[in-house]
Amino acid sequence: MANQSQGAYTHTQISPSQIATALIGTKLIAYRVNRRPEQLSYLLGLVRMATALGHISSEDHSQLMIDLERLVVEEVPHV
Repeated sequence: MANQSQGAYTHTQISPSQIATALIGTKLIAYRVNRRPEQLSYLLGLVRMATALGHISSEDHSQLMIDLERLVVEEVPHV
């Protein structure tokens, strides 16, 4: 039993870019659902930091900013 199969566990290295993308994605979803100003501020900070550290490209940064701008001006009916 002490000898486990090689395929039972595979350790994968997660890149800083993947971590940044996942974190920004989760915060973007939360902002799209709740639309709280503090969520937007936090999300903008994450995007700026990830760009400054080189974890997301300038193209991805530009696209995220466009998407966020659209979300900010999009009217959301609250029931």
